[in-house]
Amino acid sequence: MRKVFYALIILELLSLNVSHVTFTNLKCGTYNRKVAEFQKCYIKAVNRTHKYVDVYMKVNQIPLDNITLNLKVMRYDQGYKPFFIDITFDGCQFLKSQKNPIIKFFYEVYKDNSNINHTCPINHDIIVDHVWTGNIEAGISKYVPVINGDYSIETIFYSNKRRFGFVNAYVRLSGRPKDI
Repeated sequence: MRKVFYALIILELLSLNVSHVTFTNLKCGTYNRKVAEFQKCYIKAVNRTHKYVDVYMKVNQIPLDNITLNLKVMRYDQGYKPFFIDITFDGCQFLKSQKNPIIKFFYEVYKDNSNINHTCPINHDIIVDHVWTGNIEAGISKYVPVINGDYSIETIFYSNKRRFGFVNAYVRLSGRPKDI
């Protein structure tokens, strides 16, 4: 009986803490301007606690097909070190089936604020507009226990096995009391 009581107390304490996510930095770049280049890549503050991200990638080589992405999550601990996720996947295949739950989580964060909503070929510029921290809070902090700290989400884009661009988003997870 005592073990059940302790377990209930621990579960209640865990449910009181919900992580708050804040964008701290955003870096976008191109390795090959013949394929694509970034015209917009910034974080805008809504207020002291919430910020949003805007990215506009001008695609110079249309159509883009055979797209591969490398997604890494790194945690800051005296330098950024690999943390849990390092996946390389076929972007076109994912957009067709969306079966990988880890990739799907990251896609769900920006899907409604983007024009990346169809399968390959990509024959237009790529726009991610007003992705705010609430999109991330609604997913990861509710279902996945993640240690508070600084993280980077690094994405490298490849077309026909040649890298052409990257987007690195830096976020801070911090605890806050749950709204009652």
